[in-house]
Amino acid sequence: MKILTMLKILSIIYFLISSQQLYSQGRGDTIKIDLKKAKEKHVYSSTEVDALAHFPGAETAWRRYLLTNSRYAEMPKKDRAIGKVYLSFVIEKDGRITDAVVTLGLNFKCDEEALRLLRTSEMWIPATLKSRKVRSKGNLSISFGLN
Repeated sequence: MKILTMLKILSIIYFLISSQQLYSQGRGDTIKIDLKKAKEKHVYSSTEVDALAHFPGAETAWRRYLLTNSRYAEMPKKDRAIGKVYLSFVIEKDGRITDAVVTLGLNFKCDEEALRLLRTSEMWIPATLKSRKVRSKGNLSISFGLN
């Protein structure tokens, strides 16, 4: 009985010593952060840039694009809703739209149509900061069934 108890105690001591060594080896590691890469990946908000990103031709061209490319009228009546779909997205330095998500939607079909319209739009003009093109956050709403 004493031998079993002694073996248990020794195994516990061995476990504690070995785990302490493993823990102490991991604590000395340093984490390197590449500030240049982090700055390139940063997504700027509208308050951080000098010039906002925008659709080429501004608001008038955007409305014309929506009118000519929307498939809303082709949707079955049961899928048509009246209201707005709110979207959030990133405008890349080259003008591509990425990370588009619906932040407030109407229904599945309208939400999907709004995302399709945004994703298939032509290249946007990116935001600038100190004369450099930067990634920026974009938010907009697309109206369905409203004049």
